[in-house]
Amino acid sequence: MPTWTFVRHGQSVANAEGWLAGFHDAPLTPLGRQQAIEARERLPTPLPPRAYCSDLSRAHETAQLLLEGRGIRPVVAPQLRERDCGAWERRSIASVERLGPTRQRLGSWRGAPPRGESLLAVALRVVGWLTTVDDSDEDALIVCHGALMRSVLAAIDRIPREDLDLWRPGNCEAIGRDVEVGGFRRLIDELRAEAGANHDA
Repeated sequence: MPTWTFVRHGQSVANAEGWLAGFHDAPLTPLGRQQAIEARERLPTPLPPRAYCSDLSRAHETAQLLLEGRGIRPVVAPQLRERDCGAWERRSIASVERLGPTRQRLGSWRGAPPRGESLLAVALRVVGWLTTVDDSDEDALIVCHGALMRSVLAAIDRIPREDLDLWRPGNCEAIGRDVEVGGFRRLIDELRAEAGANHDA
């Protein structure tokens, strides 16, 4: 059974300055680059033979630093982008919090920023893409983003949806999950059924 290791990118300028990046291309800070270099020691051994990363520079550069000198080139996948924060993109987290109950928009499974994605929508996007590479028993490394990890791991682990706001991955935190070949195909069917049920409700 292949192990899928998800790694959040190193500290970005948006992380350091406290604003929502979403699809915006916020680069790594010097600390973020150092975090990625230090995270090499926490990667699985042996290293997964295949690697994928978001096309946003904070994840792409993290992947390059993690894999430097390892003989593995990450496949860049736009489907692994961070959550689309819509109208809140590039706004400070403090200013968004002043708008009201942001937990219903950012922390809950179905809530979404104006013109942005819910965590459920992110899970549908990413798990849908994972079905296209879910055809090998080789382990894989996914270098991506925080909300994306929360969404996908919630789907894999069947976490109660009301508990999603209890955890957020740190910069360069790595989390592995064993998912049998074909497992993401079954998972996307579950998510689509859940989304359809939510829509019907």
